[in-house]
Amino acid sequence: MVELLYPHEHLSCFNYEKGNRPVFDKLKLSKDQSWKVFSEDNLIIFILEGSLCFSFGEYLDRTISHGQMMVLPAGSHLLSRALEDSSLIVVRLLESRQLCDCYSLDMLLNEKDDSFIPELYYLDIKERLSSFISFMSECVGDGLKCIFYLDLKVKELFYILRAYYTKEELLRFFYLLLSRNISFSDQVLKNHYKFKTVQELAEALHYSLSGFQKRFKRVFGVSAYHWMKEERLKSIFHEINSTQKSFKEISDDHGFSSPSHFNDFCKANFGATPGKIRQNKSLRNIKPKKGTNSVK
Repeated sequence: MVELLYPHEHLSCFNYEKGNRPVFDKLKLSKDQSWKVFSEDNLIIFILEGSLCFSFGEYLDRTISHGQMMVLPAGSHLLSRALEDSSLIVVRLLESRQLCDCYSLDMLLNEKDDSFIPELYYLDIKERLSSFISFMSECVGDGLKCIFYLDLKVKELFYILRAYYTKEELLRFFYLLLSRNISFSDQVLKNHYKFKTVQELAEALHYSLSGFQKRFKRVFGVSAYHWMKEERLKSIFHEINSTQKSFKEISDDHGFSSPSHFNDFCKANFGATPGKIRQNKSLRNIKPKKGTNSVK
């Protein structure tokens, strides 16, 4: 470790990062160690060594390995386990970002064609990006955590992505975050899980219900009601498959009136009862049915 000069000045500075939401965070996990995170912000996770098995939302038992990176959208519950001794860097995106001054993230949607299939997508950490991440890992390890400096480095990260990755790669990588209005979609992603209805979410974001629904449809391409229902399905599916929570806890947390109502909901939307989904390994690839109308 290189010695950071005048550490007392850094530590006492108002702009020194002291909170529990660091912009750059270094993690080391021993083999079989668990890592759980609820992401209040969009995250980019870089695997520097080792590999992880993880689940969040509808994505179950996925593996990401050394030299790869992935995006975790705000509002996600990630459960993971290190398959071997692992180290990773987590970059927290505290605000909407542009790839460069002339190319915003939402412009990537212009690269989408009829053959595009939305899916969780990893990028390989290319040489230039690897050098940047290694440098940032060392600086953060030294204690260099000025928020202005870190903000500049996140901008640099996006410039590097713009320079060394194709638009098609970046479309697939960032797709879970993309919309035609990223500042609006960021607000939705960071807050929707706190509310049970579209009306409550609209009020929290200071919109009238009709104004919110119109803007939501323009930005996301689907109705707010349909989108929130799909997110609820993903959350329930994740908790059944990837947590040890009892079915009563899950049922109560999501506002079901009775266990039988919860069972009926799961059969209608996932094709099986919660018990069968959790017990039968062959059902772990079940995906929420699209277009179902069985809701509370």
